[in-house]
Amino acid sequence: MDRRISNSWLGLMVMAGAFSALYLVSALYPGQINPAALQYFSIEQAQNARAYSFVPRVIFIASFILQATALGWLVFSRQGAEISRRIEERSCGNYWKSILVYFFFLWLLLRLIRLPFTLGNYYWQQAWGFSTQSLASWWSDYSKGAVLDLFLLTCGVLAFFVILKYWPRIWWVIGATLFTLWLVLQNFLWPVLVSPMFNHFEAVKDPAVINMVQDLAAKAGIQVDKVLVMDASRRTTMANAYFMGLGTTKQIVIYDNLLKKYPLDEVRAVLAHEMGHWQKGHIIQGLSLGLLGNFLVWGLLAFFLRKLRPISGHNQPQLWAGLQLFLLLIMMVTNPLQSYISREMEKQADQVSLVLTENPAAVVRLQVNLAKNNLSDISPPGFIVWYGYTHPPVLSRIEAMGDY
Repeated sequence: MDRRISNSWLGLMVMAGAFSALYLVSALYPGQINPAALQYFSIEQAQNARAYSFVPRVIFIASFILQATALGWLVFSRQGAEISRRIEERSCGNYWKSILVYFFFLWLLLRLIRLPFTLGNYYWQQAWGFSTQSLASWWSDYSKGAVLDLFLLTCGVLAFFVILKYWPRIWWVIGATLFTLWLVLQNFLWPVLVSPMFNHFEAVKDPAVINMVQDLAAKAGIQVDKVLVMDASRRTTMANAYFMGLGTTKQIVIYDNLLKKYPLDEVRAVLAHEMGHWQKGHIIQGLSLGLLGNFLVWGLLAFFLRKLRPISGHNQPQLWAGLQLFLLLIMMVTNPLQSYISREMEKQADQVSLVLTENPAAVVRLQVNLAKNNLSDISPPGFIVWYGYTHPPVLSRIEAMGDY
């Protein structure tokens, strides 16, 4: 059994490493720009978009490699095991104190590893004129996010070791069940409690937009609870919109940049697209797939952690590093599947927007303008699209609209 588990760990690391290498090579050598894209964009726009996309792609891979290396060292090296043992010794026999000390050590280590990349992305956005946020404001957001992350993960690590202690055989079933409840609960709570910590939201006041919402909702045969405007301009010049929530917290959120910079027929196309997600049931579908995937991941986690758990006695704090390593690797390996599902949903929402607006020219113009203003890569490498694009590339979306 130990050999099977060891081989499984090795296989997971090799697969994640292969994906990382292919992603990095694709970022470094993206290939020729698709000539078909030049029907809508200039060669200068295409080159600028590639130049802008390059650094975030490299940051993504570099951050993953450093985190995986640090966690692998903590989990599988003698020195990593020694760190866990010394923390237990210095906790004077207090098991829960050792768990919390080790957790905070690991949390702080991973935060420090990610910080240069996160800060580097902020400066990159500044260099390209997208970020409107001061460094002080950025640090304020970062600190709030860190405190929230620390609180939630502290609850998580305590729950994890409690479940391991009292239900050693079925711990993964209980863990998956509790995490499932959290996934459902956060769809109700996040828009109400967490999002307002970082942005200001208010109901749309423009009568033209309100009328558009009512008209599109009637055509789509759905009820939209709220259409909100978010003060995105305090952080970025980019325009976007998204849907979130369930039940009475169901919302379409529009960046204020979109309302300020885009004509009403393009705003209408955005609203129609977001309504398409509800009409097609994508929120429920996504949540259902997430819950199924959650149980599968916890089942795999139980298998992978078996090598790290003692035959007798208590579970060592080092097990938390094993959990973090597994989640980091499994997310890397399963990302293409998650991206594919998301892209298919986006395609369906695009089709609904064409039906609801009855204005294909505006829908296509919206895609072109968003790509230009947000510097989206208009001819991205095929592997990067397959691996990580949650939306189809802009040219694919335009061509699909023409076919439709």
